[in-house]
Amino acid sequence: MRLSRLSASMLAALLALEATAAPLRSSSSLQTESVIAAATRGGVSQLRVILLPETQLRMGRTWSAEGRLRLEGAASDTGLGTRETYSTVSEPWQSGNDVRVEIDAATLSWRKRTTQLTLGKQTVAWGVLDGVQVTDRFDAVRRREVVFTQDRPERISRWGARARFRFGDTRLDAAAAFDGTVNQLAGTGDAFDIRAARSRGGIPAGIVPASIDVDVPDNPTLGVRASRTIGTSDTSVMVIHGPDTEPVFLADGNGVELRYPVRTLLGATWQHAAGARVWRLEGAYIPEQPVNLVPVRGLAAAKESRWLIGSGLDWSLPGGVFLNAQLVVDHIAIGDIDLVRPETDVVSTLRIQRSFRNERWRAVLEMINVLSDGSGSLRPALTWQQGNSLALDLGADLIWGQQSDLIGQFERASRVTLRIRKTF
Repeated sequence: MRLSRLSASMLAALLALEATAAPLRSSSSLQTESVIAAATRGGVSQLRVILLPETQLRMGRTWSAEGRLRLEGAASDTGLGTRETYSTVSEPWQSGNDVRVEIDAATLSWRKRTTQLTLGKQTVAWGVLDGVQVTDRFDAVRRREVVFTQDRPERISRWGARARFRFGDTRLDAAAAFDGTVNQLAGTGDAFDIRAARSRGGIPAGIVPASIDVDVPDNPTLGVRASRTIGTSDTSVMVIHGPDTEPVFLADGNGVELRYPVRTLLGATWQHAAGARVWRLEGAYIPEQPVNLVPVRGLAAAKESRWLIGSGLDWSLPGGVFLNAQLVVDHIAIGDIDLVRPETDVVSTLRIQRSFRNERWRAVLEMINVLSDGSGSLRPALTWQQGNSLALDLGADLIWGQQSDLIGQFERASRVTLRIRKTF
Protein backbone atom coordinates (compact mmCIF):
# COMPACT_ATOMS: atom_id res chain seq x y z
CA MET A 1 0.00 0.00 0.00
CA ARG A 2 1.35 3.41 -0.99
CA LEU A 3 1.17 5.80 1.97
CA SER A 4 1.82 9.52 2.09
CA ARG A 5 5.24 10.63 3.31
CA LEU A 6 3.85 11.95 6.58
CA SER A 7 1.97 8.81 7.54
CA ALA A 8 4.93 6.63 6.53
CA SER A 9 7.26 8.78 8.67
CA MET A 10 4.95 8.54 11.67
CA LEU A 11 4.70 4.77 11.31
CA ALA A 12 8.48 4.50 11.09
CA ALA A 13 8.87 6.59 14.24
CA LEU A 14 6.43 4.39 16.13
CA LEU A 15 8.20 1.22 15.02
CA ALA A 16 11.58 2.64 16.01
CA LEU A 17 10.29 3.46 19.49
CA GLU A 18 8.78 0.01 19.80
CA ALA A 19 12.09 -1.61 18.91
CA THR A 20 13.88 0.08 21.82
CA ALA A 21 11.53 -1.33 24.46
CA ALA A 22 11.89 -4.75 26.12
CA PRO A 23 10.80 -7.31 27.09
CA LEU A 24 8.32 -7.73 24.26
CA ARG A 25 5.01 -9.62 24.38
CA SER A 26 2.72 -9.67 21.39
CA SER A 27 -0.70 -10.95 20.39
CA SER A 28 -2.44 -10.92 17.03
CA SER A 29 -5.99 -11.43 15.87
CA LEU A 30 -8.11 -11.19 12.76
CA GLN A 31 -11.71 -10.00 12.87
CA THR A 32 -13.91 -10.51 9.84
CA GLU A 33 -17.40 -9.26 9.09
CA SER A 34 -19.50 -10.12 6.06
CA VAL A 35 -22.76 -8.27 5.43
CA ILE A 36 -25.35 -9.41 2.92
CA ALA A 37 -28.43 -7.20 2.53
CA ALA A 38 -31.53 -7.63 0.40
CA ALA A 39 -33.62 -4.55 -0.38
CA THR A 40 -37.28 -4.75 0.65
CA ARG A 41 -38.64 -1.85 -1.44
CA GLY A 42 -36.96 -2.07 -4.80
CA GLY A 43 -33.71 -0.49 -3.67
CA VAL A 44 -30.13 -1.72 -3.97
CA SER A 45 -29.06 -5.07 -2.52
CA GLN A 46 -25.70 -4.95 -0.78
CA LEU A 47 -22.60 -7.03 -0.13
CA ARG A 48 -19.67 -5.93 2.03
CA VAL A 49 -16.71 -7.81 3.53
CA ILE A 50 -14.43 -6.26 6.18
CA LEU A 51 -11.17 -7.73 7.52
CA LEU A 52 -9.46 -6.20 10.57
CA PRO A 53 -6.02 -7.73 11.22
CA GLU A 54 -4.66 -6.44 14.52
CA THR A 55 -1.42 -6.72 16.48
CA GLN A 56 -0.90 -5.62 20.08
CA LEU A 57 2.50 -5.33 21.72
CA ARG A 58 3.39 -5.04 25.41
CA MET A 59 6.88 -3.74 26.19
CA GLY A 60 7.51 -3.98 29.89
CA ARG A 61 5.04 -2.41 32.30
CA THR A 62 4.81 1.04 30.77
CA TRP A 63 4.94 0.76 26.96
CA SER A 64 2.40 -0.74 24.59
CA ALA A 65 1.56 -0.46 20.90
CA GLU A 66 -1.34 -1.34 18.65
CA GLY A 67 -1.66 -1.65 14.89
CA ARG A 68 -4.79 -2.47 12.94
CA LEU A 69 -5.63 -2.41 9.25
CA ARG A 70 -9.07 -2.21 7.64
CA LEU A 71 -9.45 -4.16 4.42
CA GLU A 72 -12.83 -3.74 2.74
CA GLY A 73 -14.48 -5.16 -0.31
CA ALA A 74 -17.92 -4.14 -1.51
CA ALA A 75 -20.17 -4.65 -4.49
CA SER A 76 -20.24 -1.57 -6.72
CA ASP A 77 -23.84 -0.65 -5.83
CA THR A 78 -23.05 -1.03 -2.12
CA GLY A 79 -20.22 1.47 -2.24
CA LEU A 80 -17.16 1.96 -0.06
CA GLY A 81 -17.98 5.58 0.71
CA THR A 82 -16.10 8.72 -0.19
CA ARG A 83 -12.32 9.07 -0.10
CA GLU A 84 -12.32 12.80 -0.79
CA THR A 85 -13.23 13.53 2.84
CA TYR A 86 -9.93 12.04 4.06
CA SER A 87 -6.81 14.14 4.49
CA THR A 88 -3.77 13.17 2.44
CA VAL A 89 -2.10 11.64 5.49
CA SER A 90 -5.01 9.21 6.05
CA GLU A 91 -6.43 8.64 2.58
CA PRO A 92 -7.04 4.90 2.03
CA TRP A 93 -5.50 2.99 -0.83
CA GLN A 94 -8.11 1.76 -3.27
CA SER A 95 -8.13 -0.74 -6.12
CA GLY A 96 -10.88 0.05 -8.61
CA ASN A 97 -14.27 0.75 -7.03
CA ASP A 98 -14.61 -2.36 -4.89
CA VAL A 99 -11.48 -2.87 -2.71
CA ARG A 100 -9.94 -0.52 -0.17
CA VAL A 101 -7.18 -0.67 2.49
CA GLU A 102 -6.98 1.79 5.37
CA ILE A 103 -4.89 2.16 8.53
CA ASP A 104 -7.51 1.76 11.25
CA ALA A 105 -5.16 2.25 14.22
CA ALA A 106 -1.44 2.76 14.81
CA THR A 107 -0.57 3.85 18.34
CA LEU A 108 2.25 3.87 20.82
CA SER A 109 1.24 4.34 24.48
CA TRP A 110 3.12 5.02 27.69
CA ARG A 111 1.35 4.45 31.00
CA LYS A 112 2.62 4.94 34.53
CA ARG A 113 0.42 5.13 37.59
CA THR A 114 -2.06 7.94 36.92
CA THR A 115 -0.73 9.13 33.57
CA GLN A 116 -1.19 7.79 30.03
CA LEU A 117 0.21 9.26 26.81
CA THR A 118 -0.80 7.96 23.35
CA LEU A 119 0.69 8.94 20.00
CA GLY A 120 -0.47 7.88 16.55
CA LYS A 121 -3.68 7.16 14.65
CA GLN A 122 -6.49 6.85 17.19
CA THR A 123 -10.06 7.76 18.13
CA VAL A 124 -11.38 9.83 21.04
CA ALA A 125 -14.79 8.89 22.49
CA TRP A 126 -16.34 11.62 24.65
CA GLY A 127 -19.98 11.27 25.60
CA VAL A 128 -22.30 9.14 27.75
CA LEU A 129 -25.29 8.50 25.47
CA ASP A 130 -25.54 5.35 23.38
CA GLY A 131 -24.60 6.11 19.77
CA VAL A 132 -26.00 9.65 19.88
CA GLN A 133 -23.64 12.53 19.14
CA VAL A 134 -24.24 15.42 21.49
CA THR A 135 -20.84 16.06 23.07
CA ASP A 136 -19.23 13.12 21.26
CA ARG A 137 -18.09 15.31 18.35
CA PHE A 138 -14.30 15.19 18.45
CA ASP A 139 -13.89 12.52 15.77
CA ALA A 140 -15.00 12.20 12.20
CA VAL A 141 -17.38 9.25 11.62
CA ARG A 142 -18.47 6.98 8.77
CA ARG A 143 -21.83 8.11 7.39
CA ARG A 144 -21.94 5.83 4.34
CA GLU A 145 -24.79 3.86 5.99
CA VAL A 146 -26.01 6.74 8.16
CA VAL A 147 -27.13 5.22 11.52
CA PHE A 148 -27.85 1.74 10.13
CA THR A 149 -24.67 0.06 11.34
CA GLN A 150 -23.88 -2.56 13.95
CA ASP A 151 -22.10 -0.02 16.15
CA ARG A 152 -22.55 3.75 16.01
CA PRO A 153 -21.04 6.14 15.69
CA GLU A 154 -18.38 4.44 13.55
CA ARG A 155 -15.45 6.70 14.39
CA ILE A 156 -12.62 7.30 11.91
CA SER A 157 -9.17 7.31 13.52
CA ARG A 158 -6.90 10.30 12.92
CA TRP A 159 -3.21 11.03 13.51
CA GLY A 160 -2.60 12.92 16.72
CA ALA A 161 -1.75 12.79 20.42
CA ARG A 162 -3.67 12.24 23.63
CA ALA A 163 -2.76 12.65 27.30
CA ARG A 164 -4.83 11.38 30.24
CA PHE A 165 -4.23 12.15 33.92
CA ARG A 166 -5.95 11.14 37.16
CA PHE A 167 -5.90 13.16 40.37
CA GLY A 168 -7.91 11.19 42.92
CA ASP A 169 -11.52 11.26 41.73
CA THR A 170 -10.75 13.83 39.03
CA ARG A 171 -9.63 12.93 35.50
CA LEU A 172 -8.20 15.18 32.80
CA ASP A 173 -8.19 14.15 29.14
CA ALA A 174 -6.52 16.30 26.46
CA ALA A 175 -6.38 15.40 22.77
CA ALA A 176 -5.10 16.89 19.52
CA ALA A 177 -5.80 15.58 16.01
CA PHE A 178 -3.53 17.07 13.36
CA ASP A 179 -5.28 15.06 10.63
CA GLY A 180 -8.06 17.00 8.86
CA THR A 181 -10.18 13.96 7.90
CA VAL A 182 -13.91 14.68 8.18
CA ASN A 183 -17.09 12.57 8.05
CA GLN A 184 -17.15 9.91 5.35
CA LEU A 185 -20.27 10.07 3.19
CA ALA A 186 -21.96 7.61 0.86
CA GLY A 187 -20.85 7.92 -2.74
CA THR A 188 -23.16 9.16 -5.48
CA GLY A 189 -25.55 6.35 -6.40
CA ASP A 190 -24.75 4.24 -3.32
CA ALA A 191 -27.59 2.67 -1.33
CA PHE A 192 -27.46 5.41 1.34
CA ASP A 193 -26.64 8.35 -0.91
CA ILE A 194 -28.22 11.46 0.64
CA ARG A 195 -31.39 12.69 -1.09
CA ALA A 196 -33.04 15.31 1.15
CA ALA A 197 -32.38 18.96 0.32
CA ARG A 198 -31.80 19.58 4.05
CA SER A 199 -28.74 17.29 3.85
CA ARG A 200 -27.52 18.71 0.51
CA GLY A 201 -27.23 22.40 1.35
CA GLY A 202 -30.65 23.06 -0.17
CA ILE A 203 -29.95 21.32 -3.50
CA PRO A 204 -33.12 19.41 -4.48
CA ALA A 205 -32.95 15.64 -4.96
CA GLY A 206 -32.34 14.64 -8.56
CA ILE A 207 -30.15 17.66 -9.35
CA VAL A 208 -26.54 16.58 -9.86
CA PRO A 209 -23.98 19.43 -9.75
CA ALA A 210 -21.46 19.61 -12.57
CA SER A 211 -18.73 18.98 -9.99
CA ILE A 212 -18.42 18.44 -6.23
CA ASP A 213 -15.17 19.50 -4.57
CA VAL A 214 -14.34 18.67 -0.95
CA ASP A 215 -12.19 21.21 0.90
CA VAL A 216 -10.56 19.03 3.59
CA PRO A 217 -9.41 21.41 6.36
CA ASP A 218 -5.80 21.86 7.45
CA ASN A 219 -6.73 23.06 10.95
CA PRO A 220 -6.11 20.70 13.87
CA THR A 221 -8.85 19.59 16.24
CA LEU A 222 -8.07 20.31 19.89
CA GLY A 223 -10.04 19.21 22.92
CA VAL A 224 -9.88 18.93 26.68
CA ARG A 225 -12.26 17.11 29.00
CA ALA A 226 -12.33 17.18 32.82
CA SER A 227 -14.32 14.52 34.70
CA ARG A 228 -15.04 13.85 38.35
CA THR A 229 -16.68 10.95 40.17
CA ILE A 230 -18.82 11.69 43.21
CA GLY A 231 -20.36 8.59 44.76
CA THR A 232 -22.28 6.81 41.99
CA SER A 233 -22.41 9.89 39.77
CA ASP A 234 -19.93 10.99 37.14
CA THR A 235 -19.81 14.50 35.63
CA SER A 236 -17.65 16.07 32.96
CA VAL A 237 -17.12 19.35 31.12
CA MET A 238 -15.28 19.77 27.83
CA VAL A 239 -14.17 22.13 25.09
CA ILE A 240 -13.59 21.06 21.46
CA HIS A 241 -12.15 23.47 18.89
CA GLY A 242 -11.56 22.60 15.27
CA PRO A 243 -13.19 22.07 11.87
CA ASP A 244 -16.80 20.92 11.92
CA THR A 245 -17.08 17.36 10.62
CA GLU A 246 -20.38 18.19 8.85
CA PRO A 247 -20.05 20.33 5.70
CA VAL A 248 -21.71 23.46 4.45
CA PHE A 249 -22.41 23.54 0.70
CA LEU A 250 -21.20 26.56 -1.28
CA ALA A 251 -21.29 27.41 -4.99
CA ASP A 252 -18.04 26.85 -6.87
CA GLY A 253 -18.49 28.02 -10.46
CA ASN A 254 -20.90 25.53 -12.01
CA GLY A 255 -20.26 23.05 -9.23
CA VAL A 256 -20.45 22.74 -5.46
CA GLU A 257 -17.78 22.92 -2.79
CA LEU A 258 -18.09 21.23 0.62
CA ARG A 259 -16.38 23.29 3.31
CA TYR A 260 -15.77 22.50 6.96
CA PRO A 261 -15.42 25.80 8.91
CA VAL A 262 -13.85 25.91 12.36
CA ARG A 263 -16.25 25.86 15.32
CA THR A 264 -16.00 25.61 19.12
CA LEU A 265 -18.13 23.24 21.20
CA LEU A 266 -18.73 23.65 24.94
CA GLY A 267 -20.19 20.53 26.52
CA ALA A 268 -21.11 18.79 29.76
CA THR A 269 -22.23 15.28 30.71
CA TRP A 270 -23.72 13.60 33.78
CA GLN A 271 -24.50 9.98 34.53
CA HIS A 272 -25.82 8.43 37.71
CA ALA A 273 -26.19 4.77 38.69
CA ALA A 274 -29.16 3.94 40.92
CA GLY A 275 -29.60 0.21 41.38
CA ALA A 276 -30.80 -1.34 38.12
CA ARG A 277 -31.00 2.06 36.41
CA VAL A 278 -28.38 4.38 34.95
CA TRP A 279 -29.50 7.93 34.12
CA ARG A 280 -27.57 9.92 31.52
CA LEU A 281 -27.62 13.57 30.44
CA GLU A 282 -25.58 15.49 27.87
CA GLY A 283 -25.59 19.08 26.67
CA ALA A 284 -23.56 20.99 24.10
CA TYR A 285 -23.46 24.60 22.94
CA ILE A 286 -21.84 25.71 19.68
CA PRO A 287 -21.89 29.52 19.52
CA GLU A 288 -21.04 29.71 15.79
CA GLN A 289 -22.38 26.59 14.08
CA PRO A 290 -21.93 26.73 10.27
CA VAL A 291 -25.31 26.08 8.60
CA ASN A 292 -26.70 26.38 5.08
CA LEU A 293 -29.42 28.91 4.25
CA VAL A 294 -32.32 28.33 1.88
CA PRO A 295 -30.87 29.09 -1.59
CA VAL A 296 -32.14 32.30 -3.16
CA ARG A 297 -29.59 33.30 -5.80
CA GLY A 298 -27.22 30.51 -4.99
CA LEU A 299 -25.89 28.44 -2.10
CA ALA A 300 -25.16 30.41 1.05
CA ALA A 301 -24.16 29.72 4.64
CA ALA A 302 -24.16 31.48 8.00
CA LYS A 303 -22.98 30.86 11.56
CA GLU A 304 -25.71 30.56 14.19
CA SER A 305 -25.93 29.38 17.81
CA ARG A 306 -26.67 25.66 18.19
CA TRP A 307 -27.89 23.79 21.26
CA LEU A 308 -27.90 20.00 21.63
CA ILE A 309 -29.47 18.35 24.67
CA GLY A 310 -29.85 14.61 25.22
CA SER A 311 -31.13 12.41 28.04
CA GLY A 312 -31.09 8.65 28.42
CA LEU A 313 -31.97 5.75 30.69
CA ASP A 314 -30.42 2.27 30.88
CA TRP A 315 -32.62 -0.14 32.83
CA SER A 316 -31.93 -3.78 33.65
CA LEU A 317 -35.41 -5.26 34.05
CA PRO A 318 -36.37 -8.60 35.61
CA GLY A 319 -36.09 -11.64 33.37
CA GLY A 320 -32.84 -10.55 31.74
CA VAL A 321 -34.48 -7.74 29.74
CA PHE A 322 -32.41 -4.62 29.08
CA LEU A 323 -34.00 -1.31 28.04
CA ASN A 324 -32.31 1.80 26.70
CA ALA A 325 -34.37 4.93 25.97
CA GLN A 326 -33.06 8.29 24.77
CA LEU A 327 -34.38 11.68 23.69
CA VAL A 328 -32.31 14.31 21.86
CA VAL A 329 -33.17 17.90 20.91
CA ASP A 330 -31.05 19.69 18.28
CA HIS A 331 -31.91 23.40 18.06
CA ILE A 332 -30.52 26.20 15.90
CA ALA A 333 -31.28 29.67 17.32
CA ILE A 334 -32.15 31.60 14.16
CA GLY A 335 -33.24 35.21 13.65
CA ASP A 336 -34.77 36.37 10.37
CA ILE A 337 -33.04 33.75 8.20
CA ASP A 338 -34.37 30.56 6.64
CA LEU A 339 -32.35 27.36 7.06
CA VAL A 340 -32.38 24.34 4.79
CA ARG A 341 -32.88 22.23 7.92
CA PRO A 342 -35.65 22.71 10.51
CA GLU A 343 -34.98 25.04 13.39
CA THR A 344 -35.41 22.10 15.80
CA ASP A 345 -34.93 18.37 15.33
CA VAL A 346 -36.28 16.04 18.03
CA VAL A 347 -35.16 12.40 17.91
CA SER A 348 -35.99 9.50 20.24
CA THR A 349 -34.48 6.03 20.39
CA LEU A 350 -35.78 2.94 22.15
CA ARG A 351 -33.86 -0.31 22.38
CA ILE A 352 -35.06 -3.49 24.10
CA GLN A 353 -32.97 -6.64 24.20
CA ARG A 354 -32.96 -9.97 25.94
CA SER A 355 -30.40 -12.76 26.04
CA PHE A 356 -31.37 -16.38 26.55
CA ARG A 357 -30.07 -19.94 26.20
CA ASN A 358 -26.98 -19.18 28.31
CA GLU A 359 -26.22 -15.94 26.48
CA ARG A 360 -25.91 -17.74 23.13
CA TRP A 361 -29.01 -16.04 21.70
CA ARG A 362 -29.96 -12.37 21.85
CA ALA A 363 -33.09 -10.69 20.53
CA VAL A 364 -33.01 -6.93 19.94
CA LEU A 365 -35.63 -4.44 18.86
CA GLU A 366 -34.63 -0.84 18.23
CA MET A 367 -36.85 2.02 17.12
CA ILE A 368 -35.59 5.42 15.98
CA ASN A 369 -38.20 8.17 15.66
CA VAL A 370 -37.68 11.69 14.34
CA LEU A 371 -40.55 13.29 16.23
CA SER A 372 -40.14 16.60 14.44
CA ASP A 373 -40.84 15.24 10.92
CA GLY A 374 -42.51 11.85 11.48
CA SER A 375 -39.82 9.68 9.88
CA GLY A 376 -38.07 6.79 11.57
CA SER A 377 -36.96 3.18 11.45
CA LEU A 378 -37.59 -0.16 13.11
CA ARG A 379 -34.56 -2.44 13.53
CA PRO A 380 -35.31 -5.99 14.76
CA ALA A 381 -32.39 -8.43 15.04
CA LEU A 382 -31.68 -11.95 16.30
CA THR A 383 -28.09 -12.93 17.15
CA TRP A 384 -26.58 -16.35 17.68
CA GLN A 385 -23.14 -16.33 19.27
CA GLN A 386 -20.61 -19.12 19.75
CA GLY A 387 -18.23 -17.96 22.44
CA ASN A 388 -16.25 -14.88 21.44
CA SER A 389 -15.26 -16.18 18.02
CA LEU A 390 -18.41 -16.46 15.90
CA ALA A 391 -21.67 -14.51 15.69
CA LEU A 392 -24.52 -14.57 13.19
CA ASP A 393 -26.96 -11.62 13.08
CA LEU A 394 -30.21 -11.72 11.16
CA GLY A 395 -31.93 -8.34 11.16
CA ALA A 396 -33.72 -5.66 9.23
CA ASP A 397 -33.67 -1.89 8.77
CA LEU A 398 -37.24 -0.85 8.01
CA ILE A 399 -37.39 2.87 7.21
CA TRP A 400 -40.38 5.16 6.72
CA GLY A 401 -40.92 8.83 5.88
CA GLN A 402 -40.69 11.29 3.02
CA GLN A 403 -37.78 12.16 0.76
CA SER A 404 -37.40 15.49 2.57
CA ASP A 405 -37.14 13.91 6.04
CA LEU A 406 -34.04 13.36 8.16
CA ILE A 407 -34.37 9.54 8.08
CA GLY A 408 -37.20 9.17 5.58
CA GLN A 409 -34.86 10.19 2.74
CA PHE A 410 -33.35 6.67 3.00
CA GLU A 411 -36.71 4.88 2.73
CA ARG A 412 -35.61 3.23 -0.51
CA ALA A 413 -32.71 1.60 1.40
CA SER A 414 -34.94 -0.52 3.70
CA ARG A 415 -33.36 -3.96 3.86
CA VAL A 416 -33.03 -7.36 5.48
CA THR A 417 -29.47 -8.10 6.60
CA LEU A 418 -27.33 -11.09 7.48
CA ARG A 419 -24.06 -10.36 9.29
CA ILE A 420 -21.42 -13.00 9.91
CA ARG A 421 -18.66 -12.04 12.32
CA LYS A 422 -15.67 -14.27 12.99
CA THR A 423 -12.56 -13.72 15.13
CA PHE A 424 -9.40 -15.76 14.63
